[in-house]
Amino acid sequence: MISLEVTMPIASKWPSLEELAARNAVEQALIAAPVGKCTGAGGGMGQMHLTYRVDDESSVPAARAIIDEAMKTHMPNFQYQIAVHQE
Repeated sequence: MISLEVTMPIASKWPSLEELAARNAVEQALIAAPVGKCTGAGGGMGQMHLTYRVDDESSVPAARAIIDEAMKTHMPNFQYQIAVHQE
């Protein structure tokens, strides 16, 4: 299994309600996507994050594309990073 961790820096220590709502919209888009499975979300200490899991390395490019599209749609003004972890 491979995890793609999406990290979004925020300006304050804890996310605002608007930031959480946007992150939740991204999470819902990932849940609806056919490639992987959204397995968690959190926030605090100056960042928000989501974890998206796929079965194998061949699914990583499609998962990245899905994440990029969800971020572009629901959080267009946010910077983010995607880290890939093999488990």
